[in-house]
Amino acid sequence: MLRASTDTIHSRSADAAGGGFSAEVTRGEQTRRALSLVLLLVAFFGCAENLRPADPLPSGAPPSENTLSGAAVFAENCAVCHTLPILSSMFEQNRGRSPGFVYDAITEGNMRRMGASLDTASRRAVAEFFTGVSFDSAAGQRDFRVSPGCSAEHSRFDWDDLAYPSWGRSPINHRSIPASEGFPRSEIDRLSVDWVIAFPEASQLRSHPTAAGGALFVGSHNGSVYALDQATGCTRWHFKAATEVRSAVTIDLVRAPDSGSPSASSPASAPAPVVARAIFADRAANLYALDATTGALLWKQKVDAHVNAAITGSITAFEGMLFVPISSNDDINAMDPSQPCCTHSGAVVAVDASSGEILWTTRTVTEPAQITGRTKIGTTVWGPSGASVWNTPTLDVDRRLLFVGSGNNHSVPATAMSDSVLALQIDTGKVAWTYQSIAGDAWNAACIYGVGVSCPDPEGPDTDFGATTILGEIDGRKRLFAGQKSGWLHSLDPETGALAWKARVAIGGAEAGIRYGMALRDEVLYVSSTHQADGGADEPRVQPGLVAISARNGSILWQADGRALCAGDADCNGAVTAPPLAMNEIVFAAGLDGVLFALDRRSGERLWSFDTAQDFTTLRGKTTRGGGIAGTAGPMFANGRLFVSSGYGQALRPGNALIAFSLE
Repeated sequence: MLRASTDTIHSRSADAAGGGFSAEVTRGEQTRRALSLVLLLVAFFGCAENLRPADPLPSGAPPSENTLSGAAVFAENCAVCHTLPILSSMFEQNRGRSPGFVYDAITEGNMRRMGASLDTASRRAVAEFFTGVSFDSAAGQRDFRVSPGCSAEHSRFDWDDLAYPSWGRSPINHRSIPASEGFPRSEIDRLSVDWVIAFPEASQLRSHPTAAGGALFVGSHNGSVYALDQATGCTRWHFKAATEVRSAVTIDLVRAPDSGSPSASSPASAPAPVVARAIFADRAANLYALDATTGALLWKQKVDAHVNAAITGSITAFEGMLFVPISSNDDINAMDPSQPCCTHSGAVVAVDASSGEILWTTRTVTEPAQITGRTKIGTTVWGPSGASVWNTPTLDVDRRLLFVGSGNNHSVPATAMSDSVLALQIDTGKVAWTYQSIAGDAWNAACIYGVGVSCPDPEGPDTDFGATTILGEIDGRKRLFAGQKSGWLHSLDPETGALAWKARVAIGGAEAGIRYGMALRDEVLYVSSTHQADGGADEPRVQPGLVAISARNGSILWQADGRALCAGDADCNGAVTAPPLAMNEIVFAAGLDGVLFALDRRSGERLWSFDTAQDFTTLRGKTTRGGGIAGTAGPMFANGRLFVSSGYGQALRPGNALIAFSLE
């Protein structure tokens, strides 16, 4: 589970005894209180036009007829969560957007559970209330363009070019660039902004860019997916998914076998036909396959029918199969004390790449959820649940094994495959082995964000294996590396799951440790990490930032303190949160403050930095602004350019800038 800052959490905990919702308050009283707060929000945001990220309604645009009814719908169905500090910032981030963005979220997206009981008129009303924009106004019309369309010259795909076709560049997820590519250390000062785009209706960029065929592929906050020309940023094609796409776009390339003897129409020198598929998933657990050349939909598959199922990791492709990690919104919905918690569990799903047919599903919780009790206000409690798979599957093709990390349980009883590394057989999904580092970890968002009614007892530490695993080779022997929010890095035998070594990298915790990803190159692991805010200094040798660790034995080779890696006047908090990218001489990393930096890969010396939390002019001639760099969207390199996504509204660092850098 991903959280916001401890300060925000503590302010809510203190408020819960006063103005917040008491565990004993009835649902009707909650609604009355929420409506009072909503009316204050209406008054506040109605006057605070300066908070809107987009232009205000043009003069003469008709006011919404649904403002008051939208406030009532919000108070009854949404306020129990969205008036908490962790989510109240969404008001500011959504002001001025098209209401279609919110309508999608409550109809098909991650808020679809709440929207299921609403009719179309109510959904439209609350969407207008949330954004402050009428569907019928000029500002309410949706525009998905990010750049001019490409000319014929920049529209061609070269499928011999697979520069960076998946989240980790390959199924072993090294996040490392070949020695013949990348930027030399001596020229890094020449790195400058080449072009910038802003996505429609976005305040956070969580889809990691990928590159193949000369194109840049990326998803976005409102579900738009793009193929852009790497050199110019022009748009080759656009596709609109149902809701937010957090996964990377994985390019699955299949070269057709020779069709027989050569002919006049098919000479011997002609290349074999290529099938190129763009594979990605949305927050509603829909998996998509597009023709990567045209953007046309080939198929769409719902891989988990549970109303709270989600996909936040990326898809791994291998031998005509797609391996899909399943996570959950179940723990977030526990903030609503009237919502029974919890019935959904994590999984890995294998899908046929050509048809979308589900081949097998392996759940991380094998026992069916059942009623285990009731909360103080009478809401049913279900369990076991949780153990989401937040990360991208890693493959050992020799052993035909697939590896993922799992998260905490969402309700009691805790189970044997939560907070674990799992090895599954590629062909059947059968569990080959498990490695559980922490037992008994049951936690959900009610523990600190809500009123605490649905928080498990006992409350666990929430220390997922959230980061994607890496398969490496040391002296001819393979090792699997797994980072955990506890702050520990684990080295495992991929054959058996036996622990080879583990090393303390950070003062971890529920909001800290190793959260999103690592890189591996030349037997050195590059690990981004953050400290628990109140974790103390029990191990002074570890510090937040980027750490280089020997893959042989876990010894720390060097550390770059995140608090010293700021640029200019950036609001730097030392949290290096995005997964790093390793080149021959340089390693790139980025922080929650929005600073991108390049370090000497062998010494950790800072060579270059750039503050992305600033204004840019986009390819459409408009002004946008970057923000925090966090989550699984880290730096990516392809064909002489570095691509960075800046903006992370979930952690109160909103922004909207995809930036392409190149050497001047």
